[in-house]
Amino acid sequence: MSDLNHIVSVRSAEGVQIWTMNAPPVNAIDPAFIDALNARYDAAVTDPAVAAVVLTSGLSVFSAGADASWMATTVAEHGLEHLLAEFNRTMDRFRELCLRLRRGPLLTVAAIGGHALAGGLELAAACDLRFVADRDGLKLGAPEMKLFGVLPSGGGGAQYLSRLMGPSRALHFMLHAEPVDPRKGAELGLVDVLCEPDGLLTTTEEFAVTAARRAGRVGLSAARRAVFTGRELPLAEALELDHSLHWDAMRRGNFLPGVESFTKRFG
Repeated sequence: MSDLNHIVSVRSAEGVQIWTMNAPPVNAIDPAFIDALNARYDAAVTDPAVAAVVLTSGLSVFSAGADASWMATTVAEHGLEHLLAEFNRTMDRFRELCLRLRRGPLLTVAAIGGHALAGGLELAAACDLRFVADRDGLKLGAPEMKLFGVLPSGGGGAQYLSRLMGPSRALHFMLHAEPVDPRKGAELGLVDVLCEPDGLLTTTEEFAVTAARRAGRVGLSAARRAVFTGRELPLAEALELDHSLHWDAMRRGNFLPGVESFTKRFG
């Protein structure tokens, strides 16, 4: 548990868990890092009191992706084929983690106060929402095509980015392979909320706590499925899904307490 806390610490606030990544120097995405995030998700999803997660960093960067020094050392000591095999196994697990964040029952919000690059940007893109500090020098980027001649797909980045930006913008972003600042990221659809740097975590946490209080896990999960699953279906099927989720949330969520509260105030 101490190793887990060292990599990703957690605290709770009214239905929300705040996960702080702290794997110096850059929160590199390696097996231990993936294990820590998966363990945190396992614990959160089995706790019915948790409806949302805020993912942030305790370092000056959010995450800079895979460990480049490990890749260089592995090639030097064991050869390229060994690196490719190890890297592929790690990225398979990273892709599964990102998919859990997107398809699981918990609202996930990234609070980004430092660089999010390569796999770090993929991790942020897999979250439902991205709150980013409006800070000079902060970069959001997918440099894989420029550095290695490959698309950003370790965690499924090409798919998440295309859903955030649209296909053409995402393709240009990946091929251009130059980082953007938070304001340009907002123009592209990569950033949902720009925040004052000193208030980033407070703003993000307040949003998540308010959403959890209003809707609970059932309501938040329904809203997420309606949006993310619904957009992949034909319209008629998406409307049926929307209807089913709506009624399920009315039966199992905060609807009846909300009606009672409304009646007391205005009835």
